[in-house]
Formats: sequence, structure tokens, C-alpha cells
Amino acid sequence: MLDRDLLREPLIFLVRFALVAGVLYLLRSSISSIYLSMVTTPANWLIGEEPGAVYVQQGHELSLVYRHFGLRFAVHDIIYQNLLVALALFAATRANLMWKLQWGGVAVATLWASHVASLFLGSHVIVWDFLWSVPDDVRKELLPKVAERFPMERDWLFSRLFGLWHTWGRQSLALVIWTLAAMPLIQRMSGGKAQQATRAT
Repeated sequence: MLDRDLLREPLIFLVRFALVAGVLYLLRSSISSIYLSMVTTPANWLIGEEPGAVYVQQGHELSLVYRHFGLRFAVHDIIYQNLLVALALFAATRANLMWKLQWGGVAVATLWASHVASLFLGSHVIVWDFLWSVPDDVRKELLPKVAERFPMERDWLFSRLFGLWHTWGRQSLALVIWTLAAMPLIQRMSGGKAQQATRAT
């Protein structure tokens, strides 16, 4: 038979996490408007002026504009949703405020860097994905112009990195950081409960 104490703490944690995540998602538009401005500026700096690609933010919406090709793509704001998950995980964890601030800061900084890198890779991947999707005659016309500013040899590497990030990294990075941070807390809690059980016997 399962120990009720063994089930109680995870359930309490899940309830706290759900409440915090729910509040954060209600504030999603306001959060994204601020956060996207924090990632698009360094991403545009990494891309540089030469390729002619730039991220344009309008409120909580993001677009990627290729000036030299007359192309514009809407970019989904899903890039920051794992940030909300990370904030909810650390807020819901039963720990002192300093621990939450320190490890929450590590999570935010790491995710911010990953989002900037994702936008940089995306500027290359999106234009090549578009190029491979158009008819052959259109591709032949655009290929020299695109390859001049977005070298073709980068397409394979950047596409793989971008794909791995969106398949595995985006979903798991916040959880990995929280797991590393919470491991000592879990071990201390387990040790304390084991000592209580020993005393009781």
C-alpha cells in the first residue's frame, strides 16, 4: 500500500506548479512583449546587416523580414514558452527565496541564450526551407541570391541544429536545469524522512 506522505508532496507541488503556470499564461501577451524585445535585439546583432534579414517585433508578435528578397514570415511565439515552465517550476518548488532567485536566474539566462541562438539559426533555416518548397523555376531564380547571403553549406548543419533544438532542447532544457537544481533538495528531504522513519521504529 502506498504511503500517503509519499504521495502528498508531489501532489502539492503539481498543484502549485499548475497555479503558477496558469497565472503566467494568463499574462502571456505582456510577458512575451517584454521578453521578445530582449531576444530579438541580440539575435539581429548576430545575424548582422549583410544578410538583409531582421526580426521585427510588433507587440507580442514576431516576424522575420528578408529585405533583399521581399519575403516576410510570421514567427511563432512558442520560443519563450519553456521560460514560463521554468519560472513555474522554480516558483512551485518548496525552497528558500535565495535558492529560487539564484537558480531561477540561471534558468532564465540559459534559456535566453538558447532563444537568441534559435532565432539566429532560424534566420538561415526559414529562408532555405522556403526555397526548397517553391517550384523549380522559382528556386533557380532565387538560389543565387539566397546562397550569396545565406551560404548553402550552412543549410544542412543549421537545419539539423535547429531541428534538434525544437525536438528535444526546447522541451527538456528547463526541466534539466530544474532537476539539477532540485536534486540536493530532494536528497535532503529523502534523508530527513528516512531519519524520521528510523526514529519512529
